[in-house]
Amino acid sequence: MDTFHLRIFQRQVLDQCHFLLASANEVNQGLAQHDNNRVFYGIQNLLSAGANISKMLWGQGGKRSEQRKRLRDSIGISDNSPLREVTMRNHFEHMDERIDRWWSESQRHNHADKNIGPKDRTIVGLDTIDMFRLFDPQTTEIVFWGQEFNLQALVNEVQTILPLLQAEASKPHWDESGP
Repeated sequence: MDTFHLRIFQRQVLDQCHFLLASANEVNQGLAQHDNNRVFYGIQNLLSAGANISKMLWGQGGKRSEQRKRLRDSIGISDNSPLREVTMRNHFEHMDERIDRWWSESQRHNHADKNIGPKDRTIVGLDTIDMFRLFDPQTTEIVFWGQEFNLQALVNEVQTILPLLQAEASKPHWDESGP
């Protein structure tokens, strides 16, 4: 990866990191105002920014993992980073497909969505496929069809890499080693 190419990627990752942190702030403001729509708006945007970072660091579906290794190395990202996981974002982004699947697979056609609270005490007695989006603010887990993902892990990872990313992205875009 050429240095100019690297800097462009670093700057784009930096933008998405800022968007992710702004989205986390939106979630917190929504919680403080008891505004479910604002909470889930923030969560959806947080997951999208995280997935955008993932695509930059590994490529769509990990297809450019080797080509993007220099980028990951430049900002201290390992392959087991929570930024790599995009399944929860896919649930949010492909809601139409999830609804169709739910309709064909759910036995009772119960439907719970956009709930906030502890996963074991919010709604009991539902089949897993009937429980769409649930957010537990105490654990920062987002749950969709029984799959759990910790949002704070994304925020922590971004906060960890942000200083190095800012420093790297502000470096010159040409190779300073010179002739």
